[in-house]
Amino acid sequence: MGRIAVTGTASFLGSRLLRRLVEARGADAVLAVDVAPPPATLEGVRHRMVDLTLPGADQRLVDAFKDEEVDVVVHTAFFTSPHRDAAYSHELESIGTLHLAAGAAASGVQHLVLRSFTALYGARGQNPSLLTEEHPLGRREEGLAWVRDKIEAEQHATSYGKRYPGMKVTVLRLAPLLGPGVHNFYTRILSKRVVPVLLGYDPLVQFLHPEDAVEALMRAVTLDVEGPVNIVPRDCLSLLTALHLADKVTVAVPHPMAYAGAELLWSAGLGAAPGGFLDFVRYSCIAEGERARRELGFVARYGSRDALTAFLRYRYPATAARERKAALA
Repeated sequence: MGRIAVTGTASFLGSRLLRRLVEARGADAVLAVDVAPPPATLEGVRHRMVDLTLPGADQRLVDAFKDEEVDVVVHTAFFTSPHRDAAYSHELESIGTLHLAAGAAASGVQHLVLRSFTALYGARGQNPSLLTEEHPLGRREEGLAWVRDKIEAEQHATSYGKRYPGMKVTVLRLAPLLGPGVHNFYTRILSKRVVPVLLGYDPLVQFLHPEDAVEALMRAVTLDVEGPVNIVPRDCLSLLTALHLADKVTVAVPHPMAYAGAELLWSAGLGAAPGGFLDFVRYSCIAEGERARRELGFVARYGSRDALTAFLRYRYPATAARERKAALA
């Protein structure tokens, strides 16, 4: 088997996958593709500096993949939270994935694994209780730019998979990550003492522990599963239950006021996300993990509550220490 290339190795998930691959296969078997070099502690990992946003990135990737004899590429270079520079986000995620898929196909890569998101299904009141891989993704013209770029990335990857049958394409749609070191839309909410919620709404949420996310990626690297696969925790929580467990003070706000306020704060550079992101704290977006169990043999070790607890212990270590001491008393 040739080398495994990982893009976005400076990202939270990409860096953890890189370490896991080095532990499992050795440093020489892995190629880091990123503008930043891999950590010095990972001595021996091969590195190619490629900026996916630049013209000609596809040819540089062809050269890198051929020179390094790459068989498998894992693409993790995505933003997990909304980015204020929408043009750069589009270039990195949509156009960058187009460059990557073209370079992988032209260089004879046998397997492309794309990190994606269950959020691409969209949060709507009409959603079924469990979203399967056959459910259509959110309509692009109504979606957020954060969602739209990632839908386009999936489309670019799957399109090249159809045009080049020798390259299998696996798309892992991960539930929102939560755990030590994670920074995303939900961790911004959980890091506040007082949290506004939408009056009359309490959606179900899924939180995937990072260790489960890395395990799913490791399995996808070695198994010939094509198409989209949902990667989800064992269970889900209601949003208000999660906030109660996190000891937050909630303030109910009518949703028309909340959307307008969130959009205003985002435009002013103060908000955590655009107003449209409030759909994810208004409606449920819960995915089913049956295909992952059946074809990847993946069942999450952790539930949503476990992931939440792990994040809270990381974010508030003093509080967690007091709770453990009280439990032992």
